[in-house]
Amino acid sequence: TKLVGDITCLPTAEGWLYLACWLDLATREVVGYSMADHHRADLVVDALKMAAGRGRLRPGCIAHSDRG
Repeated sequence: TKLVGDITCLPTAEGWLYLACWLDLATREVVGYSMADHHRADLVVDALKMAAGRGRLRPGCIAHSDRG
């Protein structure tokens, strides 16, 4: 299994909303996501935990995210 992750920020009437998501490259399915009003590491970790909780992470899974 190979996952790719990204974070984006969305303007809302109440301020910025940050969205982190992980996609399965084989199925192109969003397997984990998290939203918050901050851009800290736990936003990404929570999305990865969702993917793991859904049973979508296998031993040896590679998760790639751009540092840009």
